[in-house]
Amino acid sequence: MVKITFLGGCREVGRSGVLIESKNQEKCIIDYGIRFRGKERLPLDFDYNNLKAVALTHCHIDHSGALPFIFKNNSVPFFTNAVSLEITEILIRDMIRISNYAYPFGLKDLNKMMQYTRFLENGVRQKIGKDFYISFINAGHIPGSVSILIEVDNKIILYTGDINNQITNLVNPTSSSFIPEIDALITESTYVLRNHPGREDLEKNFAEKIIDITENDGKVLIPAFGVARSQEALLILQKYGYKGKIFIDGLARKISTLLLNFPESLKNIKMYRKALNNAQFLSRKGRNIAKRSNGVIIAPSGMLRGGPSKFFVESILNDPKSAIYLIGYQVEGSPGRSLLDKGIIEFKEKFRRGYMEAFKIEAKCDYDYFDFSSHADGAHIRQYIEDLRFRDGSNFIFCIHGDKEATTTLANEMAKKSYSSVAPEIGEVYKI
Repeated sequence: MVKITFLGGCREVGRSGVLIESKNQEKCIIDYGIRFRGKERLPLDFDYNNLKAVALTHCHIDHSGALPFIFKNNSVPFFTNAVSLEITEILIRDMIRISNYAYPFGLKDLNKMMQYTRFLENGVRQKIGKDFYISFINAGHIPGSVSILIEVDNKIILYTGDINNQITNLVNPTSSSFIPEIDALITESTYVLRNHPGREDLEKNFAEKIIDITENDGKVLIPAFGVARSQEALLILQKYGYKGKIFIDGLARKISTLLLNFPESLKNIKMYRKALNNAQFLSRKGRNIAKRSNGVIIAPSGMLRGGPSKFFVESILNDPKSAIYLIGYQVEGSPGRSLLDKGIIEFKEKFRRGYMEAFKIEAKCDYDYFDFSSHADGAHIRQYIEDLRFRDGSNFIFCIHGDKEATTTLANEMAKKSYSSVAPEIGEVYKI
């Protein structure tokens, strides 16, 4: 019997972590991320005896952020790919540098993790133990993202990680149609409860609004996550013939340049190079130039919590000719969510020097949300599952990486279709 232990990411989005154990107690960890709230930020700890491998689906911190903790007292192969490794290192270093939370690991442990890295190409079957193999499959989420096929004790388990089987501009979508027959599926459930709007019309509306504003001497701030969402926005502007100025700031600037080194991770490297050549990278000094210019500013953070985007917010909020267009999910309590719900942005933050900075501004500018998600929506997740083939007598589905309502809804739906489906809770162990 194969044991699956859910260490995190259960009925929540954050701190993903799953432990797979063979009948002879050989172990593999898939993902080990963090969450940014609460007292417990890391997945559950576990018994490291006979740990044979660690594998990563993609670089986002909720999947990768706690990986150095595993390497604090362990020396095992870490399987990923080159682009995911480089971005993971950047994100974890940045997290350690700016966080006020005392993570139980540091740069020394991150460096050790890097030393034990082994690159694995998609489609290559990698042996990690006795009758224990892993393979990577394109996940369509962000550059470098993979789903992981685990073959252990004659059982086949598919761990989706974060997937997208819808067409985007940055990366090629995934598909479950070519995956071999499986015994169990561990699937993300992030957007099970909603469907994304039609992509073509959404992109066109986004580009047309930006062109109209900038041609009328306004500015558009696009607060965007530095990895993938910023580059997707850039490609949409290129696609629809935007000719004005584009400024890229912060982490988005660094990641945009880095991706040029990994053309195989992108859908169309020629289009990407062309889009990047039409943009200007901002230094700290250059921000004032962008602030005075009409054009587009793409800058983290995607929820307006801080980062370079915060530098531009106040002036744009007070300008009726300008706009703030959000392109990523805005969590409850974030300034971006407040803007969408109330038309107001309020910052109140305690800085390390001990003083408070606060301001509350009602938006005079235009503002909107464009759902350019890099996750499959409800209809596409269900289609992904329907296209999978399960072995006779084996139809286990574990619904994770979504809130309680999303994971339990999907699990209940699949149970009604005669799957053995559950939304596991953290710490639960299942045998297949």
